[in-house]
Amino acid sequence: MSLPVYLVESLGAPRNHHALFVELDPRHESGMLFHVTGNIQEGMDFEKRPTEYPKLENTYVAHRLLGTLSSSDLDTMEAVCRSNPPPEKQFDGPRRIDRKKPLRKCQEWTAETIRLLEQQGILRPASGAASSSSTSGSHTQPSTDR
Repeated sequence: MSLPVYLVESLGAPRNHHALFVELDPRHESGMLFHVTGNIQEGMDFEKRPTEYPKLENTYVAHRLLGTLSSSDLDTMEAVCRSNPPPEKQFDGPRRIDRKKPLRKCQEWTAETIRLLEQQGILRPASGAASSSSTSGSHTQPSTDR
């Protein structure tokens, strides 16, 4: 069985939060959220958690269908997510720890993870969903089409 995978954007500051949502049960409007939590002042952690549709959350902004994955690949998706290290602590108070490294937040982690999932053939484009290779940078711009 194929499961739809969405890029979800929710309110955040200074930039909105990005996460991956896998729809597991459309009848009960629920699924699994894969994302990193925390901040660049303290570092981030990977989190996988069951959730209702993100669009039902108060902080919901937008979502976009990325593609599908086989239900048998759900554990593999989690392993790929865990293999991409979450953003580390990047500031010590107001001072940047390493100015040579670009800042890495949830948006970057999510875009990197999408590329890994596509490269490994786990995330397959669905009709109407473009892959990152044909929409460079589009993973940071969810839309509300569904």
